[in-house]
Amino acid sequence: MQASNRVAIVTGASRGLGAVIARVLAERGDSVVVSARHPETINESAAVLGRYGTRVVPVAGDITDAVVRARLVDAARELGGLDVLVNNASELGTIGPLMDFEVTRFGRLFPVNAGAPVALIQRAVPLLAERRGLIVNITSDAARAAYAGWGPYGATKAALELLTRTLAEELRDRGVSAVIVDPGDMRTRMHQEAFPGEDISDRPLPDVTMPFWRWLFDQPPVAVSGERFEAQAREGRWLQHA
Repeated sequence: MQASNRVAIVTGASRGLGAVIARVLAERGDSVVVSARHPETINESAAVLGRYGTRVVPVAGDITDAVVRARLVDAARELGGLDVLVNNASELGTIGPLMDFEVTRFGRLFPVNAGAPVALIQRAVPLLAERRGLIVNITSDAARAAYAGWGPYGATKAALELLTRTLAEELRDRGVSAVIVDPGDMRTRMHQEAFPGEDISDRPLPDVTMPFWRWLFDQPPVAVSGERFEAQAREGRWLQHA
């Protein structure tokens, strides 16, 4: 591996999918700014990434906090700029019927899953524009299918998908691209929380998505902008037109 001059931000990077994406970037020699809520977990993740010989900056805190978002972008600026922004941080909320859902909980789900990504993008776009960078927003098949019990979470991801496609249109003239990625069902803590007490060992680990990420980060951002991808599809068939 040789160090590159590329810089990336990955939110929700202390475990699961976010940790895998950050690892792929570090393996490429890219400098990485990683974030998660808890200092101990994100610092441990940063230490692991540092073994690849690249520069890694951990930022702890809630992504809905404007101060945390500012620290992420400032860290990228200090590393030299920003080429890739991955909005992976997400919150599941409560799985259950809509008729039992406490609507006030939207006040947490939408800010985390849709509002914070847009707010971080707004702050990061000047840096991304300098390098004709790429925004990657993580979605779910729950954004497209009506799964019983998944309505609130799916609604936030559906909103994020529309926002991403809109951003791809609005930022084209600034040279910034945006894509949507559905990573598919995986054996992660969030997925286990959706099925408490159930065995989810039949789901693959997030590592299964690595071939897709290696491919995506090799593409010219403008060539993929506005598209939706399924990271577990057969190689070469990742594109699922938005």
